[in-house]
Amino acid sequence: MINLLEKVAANQLEKTGQVKKLTVPGQVSNSWEVYKIPLEYLYYNDKNGRINTVYKQYQAENGQLQPEPGNSEYNKIFEKFIYDSNSRALEETLQSIKERTQQEPGVVLPDGRVIDGNRRFTALRMYQTQDNIPKTFEAVILPLDANSGNDEKKIKELELDLQLGREERVNYDPIDRIFDVYNTIKVEKLMTVEEYKKASGAGNTKGINRDIRLAKLILRFVEIVSPGGNSVDKFYLARELKLDGPIEEIEGTINKLKDREKESITDAVLTHLAVVKSTEGNADVTRIMRDVKTHILKNDEVKQYFLDAVDDKVDDIIDAFSEKPIKSSNDLKQVTKSSPELEKTVTDIQSSIKRLVYKGVKDSERKEALMELNDIRDNLQELNASDFKELTKDEFFEAKEVLSEIRDILFKLNQGMSK
Repeated sequence: MINLLEKVAANQLEKTGQVKKLTVPGQVSNSWEVYKIPLEYLYYNDKNGRINTVYKQYQAENGQLQPEPGNSEYNKIFEKFIYDSNSRALEETLQSIKERTQQEPGVVLPDGRVIDGNRRFTALRMYQTQDNIPKTFEAVILPLDANSGNDEKKIKELELDLQLGREERVNYDPIDRIFDVYNTIKVEKLMTVEEYKKASGAGNTKGINRDIRLAKLILRFVEIVSPGGNSVDKFYLARELKLDGPIEEIEGTINKLKDREKESITDAVLTHLAVVKSTEGNADVTRIMRDVKTHILKNDEVKQYFLDAVDDKVDDIIDAFSEKPIKSSNDLKQVTKSSPELEKTVTDIQSSIKRLVYKGVKDSERKEALMELNDIRDNLQELNASDFKELTKDEFFEAKEVLSEIRDILFKLNQGMSK
């Protein structure tokens, strides 16, 4: 690998005259000179949170890639990852560079690893291929090493600040965001929840803790449909199956279940989710899971019927996945249709759940006011006093007034029910 800082010292890289303001942990300076760096010296960051799950999928099918700069196979594969992740944004960036040149400097490491500016780097690579004229990537060069334990955390903090903590950035794909939070905090243990919050610019830790819970639910789903090996390495299945909506729909309710019933209900609901994904085609799976949550999981009587009705069927379906663990979303249907007996089990479990949802709907209509009251309670329980710390003084007083109004409403309701 080349060393870009050595090239700077030897006056082999041209300065643009720009200076980028950047606070780097452990570095005194917060003003960094921008250089024009030939694309042949650069390579994609294989630890980028935006494409981590896509690369995990590639590794599962093809093995790990060795980072290599220039027009390497490594860069070609990662270029496709970046393009496919948001082709429209990439085309817009390419057109902008053609019309106005590169407007915002990127960030690279001395060995050419691109820490920030993947879309700009990709657009420039595409532009260079189109007109066959060598291009340069305008970027600052930070004296950090991605393979150093001391610098790895600093680089991650910087990535989060640049990609999430600043305005006008394209948000992570929901599954990539969930994986990045879990991988950074629980797997790599690079940061605490509080440190991740600070680096990403999040207002509080509520969303980060929820992403960790969502990740655990996704990992349990992966363990059911693809047992064996490290479930973290198969997180890409959640992206393929578009699990973010359905999982987010049921997480809050499952998280509030009592420990003695939590495991069995979780497995039953996630197995049903796998069945729905394999049989319902283009159905609104998030809505289906919302019906399960609202009309089964939140109704204690129906919830018990649910467990009794699906218990053996869930075991049969989990056993089928144990015999044929899936490797891609296409495998789901093959497993659930692998035998007439299993097809019947799948049909039976869906019929049972549809009947229970219908029963739950009827109960909900009768108990509408009680259900609304339960929802209000659940929403309030999710709030914490620390969630209000980021409010302005006026917003804080407004929050206090709303609490006072809620107390008045509850008092009047209580008085009315006592008559």
